[in-house]
Amino acid sequence: MKKIPPKEKIREAIKKAVKERKVVRSSVELAAIVTRYLRKENKFYTVSSTRVKKIALSIPEIEVRAKTKRSSKVKKIEKCPICGSPLKPLVITNLQGKKVIVGFECVNCGYKSTLESFLPKEYIFVWKG
Repeated sequence: MKKIPPKEKIREAIKKAVKERKVVRSSVELAAIVTRYLRKENKFYTVSSTRVKKIALSIPEIEVRAKTKRSSKVKKIEKCPICGSPLKPLVITNLQGKKVIVGFECVNCGYKSTLESFLPKEYIFVWKG
């Protein structure tokens, strides 16, 4: 019988895990650590890596970085793959005076990508405090 813990309990477990380790190299690993902490309180608690990542993004003491994989297909992406916020295009003016999109930047978390590398393959959680 699975039970979903409250957001605040998850938040505290994330802070404890990242503070102790300083760096956690994947969202799956962080979710496993957080689940272990939560199960000390209630053995039925469970949490997904996606939920852990989203909550970690709201913690000011934690920096979330993303390693990306290259994609040769140019896709129009509208939401940040890390936090889900809107992306603004990174535009330059070429030698002919035309504006050219060279990448995207998140308006919330600062995630940047080129047109070829915007698919995250791994998240890294770093303690800033």
